[in-house]
Amino acid sequence: MKIGINALGLLPGVIGGGETYLRGLIGGLGRMHGDDEFVLFTNRENHPTFAHLGGNFRCVRCDFSARWNVAALAMTRVFGEQFYLPWRAARERIDLIHSPLDTTVLRAACPTVMTLHDMNFDALPEATDRLQRAIARALVKLSARRADAIITVSEFSRREIMARLRLRADRLFVVHNGGGEVAESAGATDGEIPSRIGITGPYVVAFSSINPHKNIAALLYAFARLNAANGYQLVVIGHPPCGGEPLPELARRLGIADRVVFTGYLGEDDKRRILRGARLLAFPSRYEGFGLPVIEAMRAGVPVACSARAALPEIAGQAARMFDPDDPEDLAAALTELLVDEALRARLIAAGTLNARRFSWERAARLTMRVYRQAAGGAAAQPPRLDSSADEAADARRA
Repeated sequence: MKIGINALGLLPGVIGGGETYLRGLIGGLGRMHGDDEFVLFTNRENHPTFAHLGGNFRCVRCDFSARWNVAALAMTRVFGEQFYLPWRAARERIDLIHSPLDTTVLRAACPTVMTLHDMNFDALPEATDRLQRAIARALVKLSARRADAIITVSEFSRREIMARLRLRADRLFVVHNGGGEVAESAGATDGEIPSRIGITGPYVVAFSSINPHKNIAALLYAFARLNAANGYQLVVIGHPPCGGEPLPELARRLGIADRVVFTGYLGEDDKRRILRGARLLAFPSRYEGFGLPVIEAMRAGVPVACSARAALPEIAGQAARMFDPDDPEDLAAALTELLVDEALRARLIAAGTLNARRFSWERAARLTMRVYRQAAGGAAAQPPRLDSSADEAADARRA
């Protein structure tokens, strides 16, 4: 089968988990053995970042931009994805198009698969204005109804998508992400943290994004009140959230500006170095379709204090100290325990190592290929629904 993967909407260094998913899945598919071919449709900005792919991949550079401005978005996401890409896919004789970033090609000469990671734009109305939310919901709903199959990354997201978009269960397939495999083997993760980042002592690490649901403000409040955190820095990786009080200003107001490092967006090597050296990962998110940093931390041997919301209990299992992200005392207690309780730390590190073995990009690629074959007409050879739990258990035993 000849499979097209739509990367026209990917602007490197901006969308966080969506980019990690796309690159992780491409890596897993590239390591598969078989006769399937993959054609990756890239844009001006991301094309150079896909220079090293598996031998079964070929890149087709499309002359579109993924810059976040009205002109570029209109040209790329409307004309590029909805007119140029179907034409180019037909010219390349593509058998199936996979769009991994929440929308899909609406009219194509071949079957289409989309990955819809979660419904955070609909579940968290405070994160966007009413017009943005209405546009996002309309585009996602139309895409979901036109796609031949929809992949999502957790059972939680599957339930959310079914309830909010009123879709049938037989078109939705759960394929868990991988996470952190590269960090185990890449020598680049073993070096010193660059001095430019500003880390000078032991630290807690957290991840921010442009969306406010990561709840970093609540973490700053908790960190400021912790006696156990004296002598520790808080290192916040990622883009600052849009709207609300700027996080650096909040840190100054709380009197902890000298103990908080905002790194901004980091490349994978720096991110892995920082994660591997952390005393713990604090993950207070109010809404996650998966929660990649949780698995990345567990695989790196870092204990996790994690919100008990959305998909996170499903992904973290019993391997994290869970807390209510809207309860400051519970959040502070979780951080304190993982800073001072060595027995708890050791138990969660061991449990996290085992839990992380449930997830890999090779497994995600294998299950995604099953969805491709079913969407392309091979349903008779496959069960009507896919469930990754059996694959995860078997792979965990092999690991």
